[in-house]
Amino acid sequence: MDKQILELLDFLHEPSLEVRAIALHHLVAYTPKTSEYQPLLISKRETLCKDLKKLCREDPITAHDALKGLINLSGDPLVQKELDDDDFIKYICLLITIPKSVLADLACMLLSNMTKNEGICVKLLDAKTNPLPDLSKSTRLVDHLVEAFHSGHKKAYNPEAEYNFLASVFSNLSGLRHGRVYFLTPFEKEGLAPLTKLQIFTEDENVIRRGGVITVIKNCCFETREHEQLLDADKLNTLPFILLPLCGNEEYDMEEFEQFPDEIQLLGDDKKRESDPVLRTMLVESLFLLTHTRFGRDYLRQKQVYRVIQRLHIQEPDDDIKDKCVDLVQMLVRDEDTAEVTELDTKQEEEEDEDMVIEEIV
Repeated sequence: MDKQILELLDFLHEPSLEVRAIALHHLVAYTPKTSEYQPLLISKRETLCKDLKKLCREDPITAHDALKGLINLSGDPLVQKELDDDDFIKYICLLITIPKSVLADLACMLLSNMTKNEGICVKLLDAKTNPLPDLSKSTRLVDHLVEAFHSGHKKAYNPEAEYNFLASVFSNLSGLRHGRVYFLTPFEKEGLAPLTKLQIFTEDENVIRRGGVITVIKNCCFETREHEQLLDADKLNTLPFILLPLCGNEEYDMEEFEQFPDEIQLLGDDKKRESDPVLRTMLVESLFLLTHTRFGRDYLRQKQVYRVIQRLHIQEPDDDIKDKCVDLVQMLVRDEDTAEVTELDTKQEEEEDEDMVIEEIV
């Protein structure tokens, strides 16, 4: 069988597109991680990736198969390195952002895996492009991705794409300080930072979209110098989007209620808390990170955040999350005059998002 697979690889160089497309179609079945032949394909990654990158530029059916193959293989760091290519990165982003692209969501999935590679993240953050009149006037490529994610929600920009997997691209970018600075820096013309276009999705019905966004928020909370901007209601105003998924339909005293951020007041009786324990953990950890500056602690106290966390603690079934709630409340109710708090080391390791690796496309 190894010999037959190697023969298929040889057919990918044939001049005839029809022959290459047929060989590719048969080859894709061997690319998932569950295939015993994936290691063989990865061992031939240099030639194979070069062929698949070319085939991504062919007709939509052929490109679809090429993208599926690359998605399955790109969970491997060695394959990611083969995709660290300026022109290919820009082409994948073009597939994502051009109107009516039928390959946009597959390209998002591939870019999600590609950005596990730090070099690709840096290239993407620095890449320039031409404005797209129907999407963004910016000449910065990553701005186009943010706009597609924001304005393309529920297929509003492209009837063929939902862009949910861009959330994991952004979570990967935010693992670098370069990426966090990008998300926290206001656009020159609009005056709003890219994070404001992401954070509104922390309660989205799609777990990939809201999970990636929550990861971005948590990573941005490592930037202690930006805590004031993150919390200021007239700037980023991120706190409500952390608290909303942690709120249920509990009742509060009027004095507490009036001090909450406006966005979490008057929640309905049908309000449900985030169902995923991993995401609840990250949200609580985001709040804990915000307590590592004096401004953050004072602001969270002012907004009665510990009351929300107390209600969460009562209802929380996960013991680890309950412990984190206790730690957070202790930080908020402590006497500042008798306790010394060490400022957060912004160099500590950011959230690793291994579950966001996309593979097994069959």
